[in-house]
Amino acid sequence: MSNEKKRVLIVDDSPDDIRILMANLKQDYAVLAATSGEKALEMAIKSPQPDAILMDVSMPGMNGYETCRLLKSNSETQDVDVIFVSAHDTVEEKLSGYDVGGSDYLIKPVQPAELLQKVKQAIENKEKRRESTVEVTEAMKVAMTAITSAGEQGVVLEFMRNSFSVSSIENLAKLIVDSIAHYDLSASVQIRYAGESLNFSNIEPMPPLEKELLSRLNDAGRLIEKGSRFIANYGDISLLIKNMPEDEEYRGRLRDHLALLIEGADARLQVLKIHQQLNELIESSNKALVDFQAQQQAQKEKSVRIMENVMLNLETSFLSYGLTEEQENKLVNVIEKGIEQSMENFNQGLQIDEHMKMILNRLAQFQDQ
Repeated sequence: MSNEKKRVLIVDDSPDDIRILMANLKQDYAVLAATSGEKALEMAIKSPQPDAILMDVSMPGMNGYETCRLLKSNSETQDVDVIFVSAHDTVEEKLSGYDVGGSDYLIKPVQPAELLQKVKQAIENKEKRRESTVEVTEAMKVAMTAITSAGEQGVVLEFMRNSFSVSSIENLAKLIVDSIAHYDLSASVQIRYAGESLNFSNIEPMPPLEKELLSRLNDAGRLIEKGSRFIANYGDISLLIKNMPEDEEYRGRLRDHLALLIEGADARLQVLKIHQQLNELIESSNKALVDFQAQQQAQKEKSVRIMENVMLNLETSFLSYGLTEEQENKLVNVIEKGIEQSMENFNQGLQIDEHMKMILNRLAQFQDQ
């Protein structure tokens, strides 16, 4: 039974598009097809159910968005990931897909490798979601107990207190989501650093479409609200709340709490960035110092060999120069003094190295505090 192929339902009114998708999927999956939204709703509740759905957006009668909305409103089909397939690559289109519960988006003409990758991820998401359902339920119970005892403002204060001990950007993202769970809210956060984005959600895995929307909307304004969705952008952090309450008074208080929490999170993020940059600087400086010391030692050994050869050649040449013993001794003294000065200069360089090492050690101690 475990070796049975996963089932993928294609919903499209175009036989040609169905044929193309089916040709790319049939080797790895059991593929079903529906030519209308109405038929897709019937097939989705039959056992065995599909593990992923590829949904065309533009169809006569019930379009892809309405079909997805009905699938997500049905407890029997709401856990199946819906991947929209459309010829339009706009924020508006993707927002519409996200609003009705879509988890990802494919642009026509579909690329086979991308198709297989997204279907595979959608099926894995469904499995992980099933595994985490019990854990999420227990977490929500703990969250409700915590909010009753700590109070709304206490959540923010506790977050601020805990944020001081966070030592990595990954742990900061987790702390944000875990803290917001005390409000019984479903949250996803995106933190941008060094050209990359770190995404974290209280319900993993985070849908690709959700990640893309956070990336695209991070400069769309400080606070964005639409229905039960709320997005807060502050500095390099974007927060998405997916289930804001309907009660306007409570909703207003939550907006204030969340804005303050994200502002505090961004302040801690800037400190973490400085610590990371300082740590990278210390590491690179230590490496450069070690390389420089090795070069200095090699240079010293080379200089000693050169001076020894000079002295040997000079002593050998004294016989042909016709110098007196006194003249030879003076010349040797001049050269030996030059060697001593060269070695003294080298030793002064070593003292500078030790001073640099002391400074780097102090910086490392500061970094650990």
